[in-house]
Amino acid sequence: MKPDSGSRLVPPAVYYFRRELDPRETLTAAGIALGAGLATFYLARMMLQRTPIAREQGIPQIDERGVIVRRTPRKHPGTSARR
Repeated sequence: MKPDSGSRLVPPAVYYFRRELDPRETLTAAGIALGAGLATFYLARMMLQRTPIAREQGIPQIDERGVIVRRTPRKHPGTSARR
């Protein structure tokens, strides 16, 4: 066995500590946070607005008023109805 040399903790070469930010640095951090939040909101909104890639059973028709008439979706064979 090796002899115990005492503490195995080595002090760091550089010590960092938190400091107060001046108003310019605080405004920069707030701007970055606002930009990241807006970018996240935009991407989430785009993902929610996507058109689903599911095919419709029938082709929608336009009636005499110019309104799209859609048929009600059919149940797939083999599925049970809700009770």
